[in-house]
Amino acid sequence: MTISLAGLDMPVLVPAGVPPRSLSLLAAARGTAAPGAPSWWEDVSVGPVPPPGTPPDAPPAWSVRTIARRGCRPDADGGWTVDGSLRGVAETAVTSMLLKLIPHAASAEDTLRWTQQAGVTGRTVAARLDDVRSWPRTTMDVDGHPFLLWLHQRAEGFAGVADLGACRVVLHGRRPPPAWRFTLLPAATARSALST
Repeated sequence: MTISLAGLDMPVLVPAGVPPRSLSLLAAARGTAAPGAPSWWEDVSVGPVPPPGTPPDAPPAWSVRTIARRGCRPDADGGWTVDGSLRGVAETAVTSMLLKLIPHAASAEDTLRWTQQAGVTGRTVAARLDDVRSWPRTTMDVDGHPFLLWLHQRAEGFAGVADLGACRVVLHGRRPPPAWRFTLLPAATARSALST
C-alpha cells in the first residue's frame, strides 16, 4: 500500500534519532466539514519498519499518530467541526491499541465482538485519565522541550497521549519506542523524509 503525503500541511512527530528509512508510514487521513468543501490534513501515523520475516498483517511494535489541531471549521449546513478533547484522544489510543490485536483471520462474529469490547474498554479507561493509577504522568522530550505524557500500561501493551499545542499525539503498541524523545518534523521535511 502506498500512502501519499502530497500537500501535507501539518507537522509530524517521529522518534528522535531514528533514521527515516527505519520508519514506516502507517496511515494518513484528511478531513472536510461537508461533501465538496475544502479538505485538510487530520493525522499521520508512523511506526518502525518491521524486521525481516515479520508476517505482513502483524501490527507494529509501536506507533506514533500526530493529530493536527484545526479548531472550529464551518460547514455548508451551518454546523462546525471542533478538535476533540484529550480524553477523546486517550480513548482513541487505548481502543486503537486493542483493535491492532484482533487477528485478521478472525470470524466476522468474533471481529465484531472484539471491536465492540475494544471500544468499551477505550471509553472506560479514558474516563479515568485524571487517575494517576490508571494514567501515570511522565514527560516526553520534543526537540529539547518537555511535554506531559499520560501513559497507560496493560497486559496487551501500552497507550499514551500528549498535547503539544499545535497537535495532539497518540502512541500505542506492544512495547514503547526506544526512548520518549521525539522531533516534530515540519510538513515539508515530513513529506520528503516519510514518502513511501
